[in-house]
This record gives sequence, structure tokens and C-alpha cells, in this order.
Amino acid sequence: MKQAIEYSLHQHTFLDVGSRKKSHTAYMLIMTSGCAFIRLGKAEYTVTAGNGFFIPFDCLHAVTMMPGSTCSKVEFSPRLTMAICREAGFVRMTPLINALSKELNKWLNMGNEITLEGESGNLLRVLADQVAKLKVNSKSTSPGLSGHQQLSLTSLLKGDKVTDSKALKEISTYTGFSAKEIESCVLMREVLKLSRSGRKISQIAEALNTSPEIISSLALPVLGKPL
Repeated sequence: MKQAIEYSLHQHTFLDVGSRKKSHTAYMLIMTSGCAFIRLGKAEYTVTAGNGFFIPFDCLHAVTMMPGSTCSKVEFSPRLTMAICREAGFVRMTPLINALSKELNKWLNMGNEITLEGESGNLLRVLADQVAKLKVNSKSTSPGLSGHQQLSLTSLLKGDKVTDSKALKEISTYTGFSAKEIESCVLMREVLKLSRSGRKISQIAEALNTSPEIISSLALPVLGKPL
């Protein structure tokens, strides 16, 4: 990080699969569109548009961004002396945080750089102060879904088949993605993980109990590139 506090805007046209690693900064993710899945331990949290999620320093996690998702990030350097939340979880998006984030996004969309100096610096410091005071909630992996619907989504994210049409409809409404889209993205996420270990498409297909043709047909629309 160049600054002690930084703000950035990220647009993901295609599926983005982050590796599992410890965070070098503490940060808050603010989803403005689409959906992200954040793995912490054995649990995977669903962060939908309009929601925020906090990751503390040195937190082992992995982030999967669904295609077409947009998010903002407020990052805190480890060298900061201010008190910052030390737990991971959902955070409440207050009207002030939303307003500050929108202003900073406008600033970036106009091609301006956000620094700790001047007008953007004032906005950033107020936002950072608000984020640092937040308390997290990690009791539910998908707030807004019932216990049964959460279990169904967990099954989808593991690559298992879910046949409960009512649960699938609620999951689709909640995430903004159909069950078929989630299934395709979960499959390609596993494909990416295995490809990073050096396996060939035929070997990956065999490991995932699918065909090389299916993998090849999904690569371009989901990943934006052939494998």
C-alpha cells in the first residue's frame, strides 16, 4: 500500500477466483452490484449487492467474484495505530457509509486519484473512521435466506445438485444469479483451481466428473478466455 488508508473500485466482467491466502491489510468490501462468495475456514459467506463484509489483518480467506460484479474496497495498512475490528463478518451499511462510498466512486469514475490530501482525503478519512468503528456479524453465511435455503446454497457452492425449486428460486432472487449460472461458475472455479496446479483439461474433466467439451464451452463466457 502506498497510503495508510486506500479506497479502490473493482469491476469484474468475468468470474474472478482469488486464491486462499492471509490478508496483508484489513479491508472492508462494499458490493455495489453482483455477488461475492468469501470463504473463511469451512464456511462460505454470500455478499450481495448493497452489503458489506470486513476482513481483518492476517485473515486466511478466499474471495470469488461472480461475473458482472462491482465492488469497492476500503483498505487499512498494518502500520496504522488506530483501533480496527479484528473479526471477519458482515457489517451494517449505514446511510453515511453509503453516501461516502458513492462520492468516492464518482471521484474515481471521473479519473481522479484518491489520496489522503484535499477533498478526497477528507471523504476517505471520514469513511475509514466509520468503518473502523463497525461491529461484524458472522452468525449467518447468507443473511436473508432461511436455514434450509442456506443449506441449499452451501450444497450448490460445493458442486452438489439441488432439486428444491422453491429454495433455488429464493437463492436466485437473493444472489441475482440463477442456479444454472451458479453451478457453471462453481464448476469453472474448480477447473481454475486444478489448472493452476498444472493439470490438463482432460485430467480436470475426469477429476470433476464432466467432459472436456463442457469445460471448453464454459471457459469463454464465464472466464473470458479459453483454457
